[in-house]
Amino acid sequence: MMRLRSFLAAVFHTFGGLLLYWAVLLAFGIKPAIAVALGFIVVEGGWRLATRRPFPPLWLLANGAALVFGAIDLWAQTPFMIRYEGAILNLLTAGVFLVGASGQEPLVLRIARQRKPDIPADRPEVVQFFRAFTLAWALYFVARAGAFVWIMSAFPLAQALAIRAAVSWGSIGAMLLASFNGRRVFDACQRLGFFKPVEDSTR
Repeated sequence: MMRLRSFLAAVFHTFGGLLLYWAVLLAFGIKPAIAVALGFIVVEGGWRLATRRPFPPLWLLANGAALVFGAIDLWAQTPFMIRYEGAILNLLTAGVFLVGASGQEPLVLRIARQRKPDIPADRPEVVQFFRAFTLAWALYFVARAGAFVWIMSAFPLAQALAIRAAVSWGSIGAMLLASFNGRRVFDACQRLGFFKPVEDSTR
């Protein structure tokens, strides 16, 4: 329960602006949605500055997307972007993970070490595993974007939003379950012959 609570808090702190924008947009319209999203960004940004917390790329992406989508819908005078926002955001998120996989410390490893600082990040096989895991997240978001495009074009808006929400939470729940059990996934991969320890050539 504590892990779930901390996860939900982390999701809200990261994607709160976008989540509030969508919720208020459906209930009250475009102008209140923009106001609420902007208010969240100001409060959350002030809290991060006051507590010296960083601004992760996903935070900048999600909350920046809320303002961009809101500006487009306001300019168009109709929330037509709501059919495409999910897919666009997923593709942008996939790009973040794709870029994050190419660094010296893969993005998923960086996130995991915030929860477990004792992860041996100096072992090549561990870095390779987390690099592959980061790429798996990128592929997941690409696949989810494709699913969202199909769902939003195949069903009426209200039904499409409900189906999209079910697919979104169900699929990301499965990915997070695998992430929370990363050690077991790593051990299973090693039993299958992947990510084996590098032999010391000096011996």
